[in-house]
Amino acid sequence: MAQEKKYSLKAQMVSGCNCAWGCPCNFEVPPSYGNCEGVYMWHVESGDYNGVSLDGTTFGQFGLYPEAIHLGNGTVFDVIDERLSPEQRAVVEIILTEVEPFSVFHDLATTFLGFKYVPMELHLDGIRSGIKIPDVLDLQLDAMKNPVTGEDELATLSKPTGFTANVTELCSADRFTFEVGGKSYDYSGKYGEFCAFEYSN
Repeated sequence: MAQEKKYSLKAQMVSGCNCAWGCPCNFEVPPSYGNCEGVYMWHVESGDYNGVSLDGTTFGQFGLYPEAIHLGNGTVFDVIDERLSPEQRAVVEIILTEVEPFSVFHDLATTFLGFKYVPMELHLDGIRSGIKIPDVLDLQLDAMKNPVTGEDELATLSKPTGFTANVTELCSADRFTFEVGGKSYDYSGKYGEFCAFEYSN
C-alpha cells in the first residue's frame, strides 16, 4: 500500500455562488434556486505537499451542479495561477483531484473541463476581498446590506462540522461574473463568503 503523502495548508478562501445570502448549503438545506453554481478560490499563505512548498500559491475550482452538490452530476473546471512552477502545478493538480475537501467536488462531477493556467489578480481584505481572472472570473466581496437602512450587516458562521471551514464570514458578492465551458454567468448580488482555514493530514 502506498504511503500517504503529507500535506499542510494555511490559507484564505474567497468564494461565491448563485444562492441567496447565507447559502442554505451551510445549514444542510437544498440550494436557494434548486441548482448550485459557483467558485471556490484558495490562496495558500504557507504550506507544502510532500515537501513541495506551496507558499503564495492561488488556485480555484468552479462547480456547476443541477441540484444540491451531494446529488452529483456536476461539471467541474479548475483554475491555477500561471506563475506556479512545474513542480507546484503537478502538486496542485493532485490536491484538487485527490485531497479532501477539494477532491469531493470532482468525485461528485460527471464532467471535468480540465485545468487552466491563468493570470490572477488577488486582493485579500476579509469580506471585501476580490479576485479577477481575465475572461474567466470577476469576484468582489462586500458586506451584506440591510434592505431598509443600507448599512452593512455583518455575520459570522461558527460551525465545528463545517465542510470547508469552521468559521466563515457570510457576505455578498458585489460583483460576480464568470465564464465556464463557453457559457457566461452573472450572480452579482448573490452569496459570497470569506474564511481562513488550515488543512493537514
